Amino acid sequence: MEITEVKIYPFDTSRIGGRVRAVADITIDNILVIKGIKLVESKHGGLFISFPKKASSKGTYVDIVQSLDNEFTEKVRRAIVDKYKEMMGLT
Repeated sequence: MEITEVKIYPFDTSRIGGRVRAVADITIDNILVIKGIKLVESKHGGLFISFPKKASSKGTYVDIVQSLDNEFTEKVRRAIVDKYKEMMGLT
């Protein structure tokens, strides 16, 4: 499985106390698009991703997309972080 496209939409919420830095869409093998992956800055400055979720009727959040493979999750995270840093001139 290859990530064939990454689109980054900067979405800095730090002014209001949030930690979301961008929202990303990825295309896998030119056949599957996952939209709405959040790029979040941790309290220690690292960047991690959060796959799309939706609110349930009970007020909790449920995963819409879930990776069952840690290696794939890291591959997605690295692709998004690299594209974000390139776009923001941080490389």
